[in-house]
Amino acid sequence: MPRKSQALRLQQTEALIAAYETAGVKGTAFRFMNDMIVRLERGKGLSAGQRKYLDNLIDQGVPKI
Repeated sequence: MPRKSQALRLQQTEALIAAYETAGVKGTAFRFMNDMIVRLERGKGLSAGQRKYLDNLIDQGVPKI
């Protein structure tokens, strides 16, 4: 599987944050995603672990309460 571009990862993370806000879910994952948005918007890279965790959150979607 090819690596995601920063633009795609930023777009998917913004969409997931909006879904989290709509569902009223807050917590560690929500704060982490907001931190990664700031890094991506500033053009900073993510470490391998950060990319992996963020991609896992994107794949999982909004958690069921």
